[in-house]
Amino acid sequence: MTIKIKTMKKYLLLLGITYLGCGVAAEPAKAKKTDKQAQTKTDKYQGEEMVTYGTETDRKFPDTAKATPTYTIDAADVKTKVNATTVEDTVRYAPGVLIRKRFMGDPNGTLGIRTSNSFQTAHSMVYADGMPLHNPLRTSFSGAPRWSMVSPSEIDSAEVLYGPFSSQYSGNSIGGVINLNTKMPEKFEAQMDATGMFQNMHRSGRNETLMGYKTFISAGDRIDKFSVWASYNRFENEGQPQTINAAALTTAAGGTPITGGEGYQTTTEAPAIAYGDIGIAQQTTDLFKAKFAYDFTEELQGRFTIAYEDRVGKVDDPNSLLRDAAGNRVWGGATASGLSASQNYRTAGGKRFAVPGSVFSVSDSERQALNYGLGLKGKISDNWSIDTTASYYDAFKDRTISSNLNPNHPLNQNKGQVSDEKPWWATYDLKLATDKFMGRDDLSFMGGYQFNHASLNLDVYDSNNYKAGSADVKTNDSGGATQTNSAFSQLEWRFLPDWSVMAGGRFDYWQAIDGHVRTFGATNNIQNYADRDASRISPKASLEYSPDNWTFRYSFSKAYRFPIAEEMFASLSRLNSATFSAPGLGPEAGYFHNFMTQYDIPRGYVRANFFFDQINNEINSTQVTVNGQTTTTFQPIDQTEAIGVDLTFQQNEVFNLPVDLMANTTIMNKQITKHNPIGTNSVNYTGKEWDRLPQLQINGSATYHITQPWAASVGVRYRSDSFQTLTNTDTAANVMGGTDESTFVDLKTSYQLPINPKLKSTLSAGIDNVFDANAFENHPYPQRTYFVSASLKY
Repeated sequence: MTIKIKTMKKYLLLLGITYLGCGVAAEPAKAKKTDKQAQTKTDKYQGEEMVTYGTETDRKFPDTAKATPTYTIDAADVKTKVNATTVEDTVRYAPGVLIRKRFMGDPNGTLGIRTSNSFQTAHSMVYADGMPLHNPLRTSFSGAPRWSMVSPSEIDSAEVLYGPFSSQYSGNSIGGVINLNTKMPEKFEAQMDATGMFQNMHRSGRNETLMGYKTFISAGDRIDKFSVWASYNRFENEGQPQTINAAALTTAAGGTPITGGEGYQTTTEAPAIAYGDIGIAQQTTDLFKAKFAYDFTEELQGRFTIAYEDRVGKVDDPNSLLRDAAGNRVWGGATASGLSASQNYRTAGGKRFAVPGSVFSVSDSERQALNYGLGLKGKISDNWSIDTTASYYDAFKDRTISSNLNPNHPLNQNKGQVSDEKPWWATYDLKLATDKFMGRDDLSFMGGYQFNHASLNLDVYDSNNYKAGSADVKTNDSGGATQTNSAFSQLEWRFLPDWSVMAGGRFDYWQAIDGHVRTFGATNNIQNYADRDASRISPKASLEYSPDNWTFRYSFSKAYRFPIAEEMFASLSRLNSATFSAPGLGPEAGYFHNFMTQYDIPRGYVRANFFFDQINNEINSTQVTVNGQTTTTFQPIDQTEAIGVDLTFQQNEVFNLPVDLMANTTIMNKQITKHNPIGTNSVNYTGKEWDRLPQLQINGSATYHITQPWAASVGVRYRSDSFQTLTNTDTAANVMGGTDESTFVDLKTSYQLPINPKLKSTLSAGIDNVFDANAFENHPYPQRTYFVSASLKY
């Protein structure tokens, strides 16, 4: 299934030749590289980080993450190259970044970076103007960043930082960090955007056109030192069914005769039948946002941001392909009291399979959340700068209501389940930095303090009337909190021309608080876990040599990632899944190495990053499904090792032609090198490949500026297949529960209408997945999707 080592060597050779060829073909740089921040602001690409200057003339805070490999995307590129419906699309083509966006509007758009897969969401961090959007409480499918708290229309730039090489980020940056930078007005401005989306979906007995739209309106102004900006973003979309209902076929006797269904296979290639789907996924999001800024001086700005989100989800209209002898639809097993049960059926070919009634259930969800923060950034003296942010996030209503059975089931009595989630977190971050430490031009210093508190509680109720949303009998109550106090610093010494060395460290004091698991029923089970604490010191170092247009840098880090509330305390029993707590989990401990070499060319660069990670006690979510019931728990894997390289070529106006090119490739292999099974786990994973991690990713785009107002782009996203489980037994392709090799080709064209010199009007159209690839990452990805957009900006 996956690409083995010898195949990887072939890819390394081919891509290495391509990478060197790009460097040879690129225009040679004619000028010696100077201080990156002193270069003229008409140069779009500024040295190794491809910094794009917008309305701000200078950085308001020194670059304190120089030791970290970085990739930056600016808003202009997104507008011409990406069919961006939600903010995570901004980093769609970034090297080594994988976002499991199952459909447009997906609330579970999980993030993976480099050697951390998309279910290890606790390995990545996302910030918008310094305010955290990543979820510090949950991981795996439910741990996606709160992407929808930011609209793609407000983004000015996004930067991806790879690995935990800067002391200012905790061990949750093992995979990396995404910083989203948003706009503030320099004068009066107003904007209106509208986008229509259409997906031609044909799977599992359906042939439908799914539709959606996005509207955005904003206005802002600057009055002397004060600036204000406000917006409203509305998003509504129909997504394809996220689960194809399927079951393994057996030769066992018995079962009610039925007809219908489609030939299928399990992820292990065993014969199976696909008998329907769970229904259309519908998402609606309303985002209200306001930002206020005040310039205390030309180089010191304070900013306050507040956002309110109302997100409503619905999954309904499940489809059953099964028919009984009278030709009626079959909706799975049930009890006389209206609860789900497993029912055996027999195909016309004499094979038996089981269907629980809950797989055809319907559900509604709603999340209302408030996010606000206050920040101060810029110079506080001639030599010293500050960057400090205090923020708070509270999802004060987060409820999902599910039925036990399909509403059309003859035994349906409107019984169901209600799940309430109560997540909130508060953070404070203070950084002070100077590029003239102790008055010396060759020393830079950064230091600071961080506080993070995150609290989670999960309650589950049985409902006697799910349609009325009644929470009648409490069955589960679990949760807890974590708190971390951190101090960090780093010093850079430019000891020779073109040479610099950086060293730093981070101290984390972590606490687990109020952990509890309580189940109610015939026998109550109440467990209150003792509070715990731990502390760790993480050293960082880098060495850089940058002669002329070259940059060579080696970076090293030791990092610790402490477990989060869900990993330790979540214990839930839901209709089709169960999660068990692991309160004794300790921190992950890893050693990380990165060697970067880069050559700067006019309006671009050619770069290679070689990396090696070794992590001890890496926490993994493991799942087993029995009779439609999925059991999940978290366990530490003794040791994993990952090795890889990412290659990037990027240049605008190649050979002075109106053509922009970008290509990047990430090749990596991650394996379990040590594992001693513990507890009830009898499987030894030593030698197995890490799950949900493609060994090869390739992204590329080409943009042709046909005329000054008219541009057309083609983008390509390739990903090799990967295992979904640590047992490495899921080898089937194009089936529910597996992860496929996939190639998505995207098109976009945009045209700026010359209506008025003060009014920018843009029309655009695009297609994602032009060739209608049928690919799965556990769930099915969207098929061919069309976009039409219009934008007006004054």
